[in-house]
Amino acid sequence: MIPLRAFRFLVPLVKHERSVLAIGVLLILVTSISQVAVPRLIGLAVERLESGDGLDLVIPIAMAMLVAVLIRGITSFWARKTVIGSSRRIEKRLRDQMFQHIEKLDGSFYAKSHTGDLMSRFNSDVEAVRMVFGPAIMYSVQTIFILIFTITLMLQIDWQLTLWSLFPLGLITMTVRFIGPMVHSRSMRGQEMLADISVHAQENFANAPVVKAFVVEDAEIDRMNRLSHAYFQQNIRIAQLRAFTGSAFSLFGDLALVTLLLVGGLRILSGDLSLGEFATFNGCQLLLIWPMIALGWVMNLFHRGAASAERIQAILESTPAVDDSQARPDVEVQVGKIQFDQVSFRYSEAQESALHKISFELSGGQTLGVVGATASGKTTLLNLIPRLSPTDSGIILIDQVPIEHYSLDSLRAAIAMVPQEPFLFSATIAENISFGVDHASMDDIVEVSRLVRMHDEIDHFPDQYDQRVGERGITLSGGQKQRIAIARAILQRPRILILDDVLSAVDSETETTILEGLRDWTQDLTALIVTHRLSAITHADEILVLDEGRIVERGDHRSLLAKKGRYHKLWRRQTVESELEDLQ
Repeated sequence: MIPLRAFRFLVPLVKHERSVLAIGVLLILVTSISQVAVPRLIGLAVERLESGDGLDLVIPIAMAMLVAVLIRGITSFWARKTVIGSSRRIEKRLRDQMFQHIEKLDGSFYAKSHTGDLMSRFNSDVEAVRMVFGPAIMYSVQTIFILIFTITLMLQIDWQLTLWSLFPLGLITMTVRFIGPMVHSRSMRGQEMLADISVHAQENFANAPVVKAFVVEDAEIDRMNRLSHAYFQQNIRIAQLRAFTGSAFSLFGDLALVTLLLVGGLRILSGDLSLGEFATFNGCQLLLIWPMIALGWVMNLFHRGAASAERIQAILESTPAVDDSQARPDVEVQVGKIQFDQVSFRYSEAQESALHKISFELSGGQTLGVVGATASGKTTLLNLIPRLSPTDSGIILIDQVPIEHYSLDSLRAAIAMVPQEPFLFSATIAENISFGVDHASMDDIVEVSRLVRMHDEIDHFPDQYDQRVGERGITLSGGQKQRIAIARAILQRPRILILDDVLSAVDSETETTILEGLRDWTQDLTALIVTHRLSAITHADEILVLDEGRIVERGDHRSLLAKKGRYHKLWRRQTVESELEDLQ
């Protein structure tokens, strides 16, 4: 049985093509009628020749056959063009829908999903679904029409011979029913294996320097060989099923011809069947064999497409944990005042909370510094402000309004965030800096580049601001990527600026110079800075010291030093390290 339920979610996409598909079905109908007309005309010609009529009576039949063949050729071309074209449009809409949906999912989805697996579903699975709504539907409809017209014609000639001839063909249906579920399950597993290969390849291509640095090329090659071999073996098993199906269909088709020859020959000898009727019957039998053989291929397409449709549906049914259900259309960020009131957060896979009852208030235009040991919750705290993750409890307010009342577009348009690992696109430096800012002028791009002390370095590139940076900015150093990411953020002129340890790849002197350059630019912005270098936040209006998701100290730089607590120890340690570096 064909698992049609797997395709239900695609009904809205197919509805757009109803009229086009109807025209395609009509063309297939005309094609099928012209096909069945040929054996009937051959039978009439044989009857004329058998009766001894003149050749002049056969010529009109030959001309009719020529017309039928021409009609079949023309309608077959347009039917294919119509149906396959429709499937391509369905494919486009489905891929667009997938991309739009994936773009709206939050960080929790991406944390559980591999890029390679998403790419596999986005490409090969969508193509498998397209094959269902293209070739599979076209050949299925054609097979149905051929079956109806040929069997009707055969029954009119001799119903007993029809039953004898169709018995071997009926075995094809039984074979499909038996093998179909096996093809479906193996196709599903094959698609999952292909996704594993895509994940492994994507990770290796994206992290080639790491693989080479640890000298694990051979281990990665062995792993790819194992994945490829397992996928190869799975495809061999699927190919064996298809080969068995194709051989069985050919065998049953040949048995039908043998049955026709034996039973039909006896009925001709007994006078119950004329030679012309036998010729018509034989032509109809030949017409039935190809659709029956194609039926196996079509079943494979349906089952593989159903497996892919289930994988696609799993993506489309993923719901974001963050949405606009509470958003108010008239609310926008004006000042950028931020308040955390007893905010807690725990990752779904974790047992302990990443943040525990965090409370603070940051007025518009002020700067907040956040420090703490690794995994103390610094990045998690920042991610809650643009709602990259939802809070478990507590309230976050911006300008006295709960952040859930802002639409995601409105909220995030007011926030510029530079993550720990800045991502650059395979584009020019100017395009990367102006990303997300429509109609940014070159003067603006140069200005922000000067602020992050990047302009002079860009001038030394062969193409300057038109220099392409390669995939993920591979041609740039870590510090250059970080500074371009900062330039991109401040070019947006946000109300809130979030910097998550973004200058870790530059030396302390350059960091100080950059921060001093940014102070005038950001003096009207609300800024949150996470850093491991305390020198970067000495100017902050308030500093939070986090430990295991809790605020253990708070205050400005001077007051925290006076307390001689954890912040003081960190400052002393970094000061000594800096002095030792200067001596070297």
